[in-house]
Amino acid sequence: MPHISVVAPVYNEQEITLAALADRVGAALAGITSDYEIILVDDGSRLETWTALCSVASKHPQVKGLRFSRNFGQHPAIAAGIDHASGEWVIVMDSDLQDRPEVIPDLYRKAQEGYDVVFVNRQERPETALYQFCAGVFYRTLNFLSGQKYERRQANYSIVNRKVVEAFRGVPDRDRFYGGTVRWLGFNSTAIDALHGEREYGRPSYNLLGRFRFAFRLIFGFSTRLLYVAIVLGLCFAVVAFALATDIVVYKILNPTLPLPGWPSVMTAVFFTAGVTNVMLGLVGIYVGNLVEHTKNRPIYIVAQKANAND
Repeated sequence: MPHISVVAPVYNEQEITLAALADRVGAALAGITSDYEIILVDDGSRLETWTALCSVASKHPQVKGLRFSRNFGQHPAIAAGIDHASGEWVIVMDSDLQDRPEVIPDLYRKAQEGYDVVFVNRQERPETALYQFCAGVFYRTLNFLSGQKYERRQANYSIVNRKVVEAFRGVPDRDRFYGGTVRWLGFNSTAIDALHGEREYGRPSYNLLGRFRFAFRLIFGFSTRLLYVAIVLGLCFAVVAFALATDIVVYKILNPTLPLPGWPSVMTAVFFTAGVTNVMLGLVGIYVGNLVEHTKNRPIYIVAQKANAND
């Protein structure tokens, strides 16, 4: 059993990036242990990426590669890496070098103080004022709706011990989002601050739309608060409707000879009510759809090929 396993999802990365990752991780771990493994999970990238990964694995015996049959997503790739990791400690990081491997010794030292989980708070990440504002609003909303406490400076870069790994593997959820699941497990955790790295090669594949898609899956996967929001909204609209009905009655009592304004108000109320009802049904439908997906019990990923990995 290696002392440390490093897990990194890979999507359309170049050989120069993966080679630099292997070299820098090895250098970072040199002062800790020589008994380690690096598990790179190809999340349905172009064929060139798998070829590059195999090339790096042939030059670095510590590197193991897994290739998905198609694109399943970043978090299933992390789950696959953790499922195949055999180290006493497991480090999860991105493969694009924005998670700087030089931070690994600091993560490890902090974990040795008695923590089961240590995350990295990214410092000096290049962000515009508009992005910071939008991100702040986004994370406050996400924390409220998901019932979690997400720190926007944290991503997946972290170290966890064997207890956390086994508990993570035992979670039967289809949506095993790494950060959310690890926090939900409830082990003793902390965080360290570290400089955020820069992507030296290639372009990022995680765009704004992908972040929103991830956020919605996180909200529906970890919380039922949206259902309560729907109930509260329904009650609010019921109160408004009652107030409007009362206003009409009072208007007619005070003005018995004047006709009631009819068609516009009725149609507005009908369309408004129908729209709100459809939104509420849509929220419930998403939860029902998630239940249907879970009952199918399909695997969250399919490994098509391996490199330097016999298990």
